[in-house]
Amino acid sequence: MDGDDTPWSKGFLASSYASRGLKMRFTSGTGSEVQMGFAEGKSMLYLESRCLYVTKGCGVQGIQNGSVSCVGVPAGVPSGIRAILAENLIATMLDLECASSNDQTFTHSDLRRVARSLMQMVPGTDFICSGYSATPNYDNMFAGSNWDADDYDDWNIIQRDLKIDGGLRPVSEEDVVKVRNKAARVIQGLFKELGLTEITDEEVEAATYAHGSKDMPDRNVVEDLKAAEDMMARGTTGIEIIKAIYRAGFEDVADSVFKLAKQKVAGDYLHTAAILDKDFKVQSAVNCPNTYAGPKTGYQVEGERWEEIKNISNAVSPEDY
Repeated sequence: MDGDDTPWSKGFLASSYASRGLKMRFTSGTGSEVQMGFAEGKSMLYLESRCLYVTKGCGVQGIQNGSVSCVGVPAGVPSGIRAILAENLIATMLDLECASSNDQTFTHSDLRRVARSLMQMVPGTDFICSGYSATPNYDNMFAGSNWDADDYDDWNIIQRDLKIDGGLRPVSEEDVVKVRNKAARVIQGLFKELGLTEITDEEVEAATYAHGSKDMPDRNVVEDLKAAEDMMARGTTGIEIIKAIYRAGFEDVADSVFKLAKQKVAGDYLHTAAILDKDFKVQSAVNCPNTYAGPKTGYQVEGERWEEIKNISNAVSPEDY
């Protein structure tokens, strides 16, 4: 339930959802409550703390917090970013899943946006970024993101510098081109099988190498919208999309989408701090709990994962000198 709801309406909705066996997460953040009115002259952190305790009291398993889309409010006042860190800490101390924001942009300063993120990245949260943009900033419809596609290399190097697992891994340009081309061809085949507007080979080639939408050919938006409305009117289901991908000749992709669809039915990925591994197995606080009890305990970046993080493309081997 998003930050547009008040803490009290969230509590009511949570009881409604819980009675139907649904799992929930809330969204709140320093700066959001003060915009709702009735701030009572209290600090933004105090108001957010009350929201966090309401969240815990509602039996909700986690929260997206860290100011989120209200970050411009605390970022504009003294010690505001410090208050954001405090709310993340309180969420963790309450044993709530903590997705610590770092999504909404709040500054044009690269130094400030990195400084804001390192405070979650170094100690670790369940999800450092509630949303890491996979597009250039100009294509992000969420008013821009604190991190986006232009920052992948920097993120990987920060992981390597500080021996932190931030979830990304270095990849070669050759592999990226291969994956992007296949993805574009899958969409091309899917559109054809579903009777949607044509995706040309020229568009596939452009999508393979494009930095963003500015590098893509123009499309007939009116016809695209008509096709989308027609698909909705037909009541196209996820299974039909999977079948269409299979018929287009991409059996492996169809299998992956099918496994993802099964997860949406099972719902195990809704457990606290859950992710899917490469085999679509769920790892969460249930079967992979946080066992941190001091230095050298809990999750350690080591072995194969550490070798993967270290292997950045611009590192110079001693043998090459």
